[in-house]
Amino acid sequence: MTTLYQEQQALLHLQLTVLRWLRDGLRHSAERLHWPITASDLDDPEAAERLAALNDRFTKLQDQLAGAMRHAHTMLGERYRSYFDVVTWMTHEGIITAPEVWLELRTLRNQLTHDYDWEAQTAAQYLNAVHDNMGTLMAIFKRFEEVCNKYGLLPAVEGSE
Repeated sequence: MTTLYQEQQALLHLQLTVLRWLRDGLRHSAERLHWPITASDLDDPEAAERLAALNDRFTKLQDQLAGAMRHAHTMLGERYRSYFDVVTWMTHEGIITAPEVWLELRTLRNQLTHDYDWEAQTAAQYLNAVHDNMGTLMAIFKRFEEVCNKYGLLPAVEGSE
């Protein structure tokens, strides 16, 4: 194995470590809230802070996951013309069941990060949608880790030989 490939493996390993931190933080934030969120919850400073953390972790987890998937796709020598090539690969590998699954999550992420003029009721709806989609996002991450292991994209664990 070349040093360059080992560097790519180490980078992917680091990306997965960051993803685990974000996943665990997202779970922690969600567990500290009462669901479903209502518009009045947004007036509570403690709840608002937790919701901001939840929103931040959900969007960062998705952004970092997208980058790690692109990296893994490239490590396999796959041709990359657009991110849809990665989404197609994700579907083929069973990481997602259909492209629409990922596109729906991205749409939610984009709504959360780019719409600042929400009414409280709309904000509560988006935040409840985050909670409703957390399981899907975490399952995608789990299947992605499995695919990385399947193809040997991660560095060998010392002492496992």
